[in-house]
Amino acid sequence: MEATIFSIAFALLSGTYIYRSFRIIEEGQVALVERFGKYQKTMEPGINIVLPFLDRIALIKSSREQVLEISPQPCTTSDSVSVSVSGVMYWQISDLKDARYNIENVDKSLMVSLATQIQTQIGRCDLDHIIGGQERINEEILQGMSNDTKAWGIKVLRVRLGEITIPTSVLQSMEKQKAAEIEKKAMISRSEGEKTSEIKKAEAVALSNKVLAESERQVRLEQTEAMALSIERIADAIANHPNGQEAVQYLLAQKYLEMGQAIGESPSSKVLFMDPKSIPGAIQSLLAMSDSKITEALAKQPYGAVSNISPTARNLPVQEVKPFKPASDSEKGSPSNN
Repeated sequence: MEATIFSIAFALLSGTYIYRSFRIIEEGQVALVERFGKYQKTMEPGINIVLPFLDRIALIKSSREQVLEISPQPCTTSDSVSVSVSGVMYWQISDLKDARYNIENVDKSLMVSLATQIQTQIGRCDLDHIIGGQERINEEILQGMSNDTKAWGIKVLRVRLGEITIPTSVLQSMEKQKAAEIEKKAMISRSEGEKTSEIKKAEAVALSNKVLAESERQVRLEQTEAMALSIERIADAIANHPNGQEAVQYLLAQKYLEMGQAIGESPSSKVLFMDPKSIPGAIQSLLAMSDSKITEALAKQPYGAVSNISPTARNLPVQEVKPFKPASDSEKGSPSNN
């Protein structure tokens, strides 16, 4: 009977011992095992074996990502502006042994370290860089937190600055400064636009003048070439025609008389000096040419030029014109016979 009771008691004790030797750790958690108050091992998620009455689970912590948020902290910028800045940090345990034995209170230590880093980084920047450079400040705070928590078995994942509270007077000054900068940029943009417009106009005028000058030069060149070709053809016609010399004399005499007529019709007063000997010679050259010769000479002119001789003048008989002789002094004093 006693043996039976002993066997039952042994079986119960053995079953209890075996049962307590197996410990199950849930996913997302880690556990710290101590033996006689000294670190023994870290248990991962799943079934783990311990020695009952010798080992004990001293700590169980979550290995998942955690969030730590701090209230707004008073900070002073490098340009002596007082602001309040809040922050949030994302972290997780990377080594439970270090988190257990190297730091007394993980949560409190992380909060103090984050507040200190925020105040330090804000104090290194002026207000403008804080407003526009939060990403850079976040990176610097993360680097500082990583250095602080390296020995704590804590891995800092991300740090984000929260709300930045700026005094009202400073906000008003910033708004005025921003408005002045916007107005300055607008004036610069208008000036640049006007400058560009003037440059474009000047370039367009220069290009237009260049094209016009080139066109005028081309026209003058074509006129010169046409005139040269015309003169060449006239010279060839005069040289090859038997009566060419007489036709040239006739044309020169006609132009000479037309010039005198044009001068005489001018309303302004004028004095025309002419060689008396030249007029009779020109008239004599005109009358000495027969109608057939004039017609034949003019018909050979280039470009189909038409003669300006009236039909009446063409039918006039050829008369001999005596050369003009100036009157003597005795003849000037005698009365003229009418």
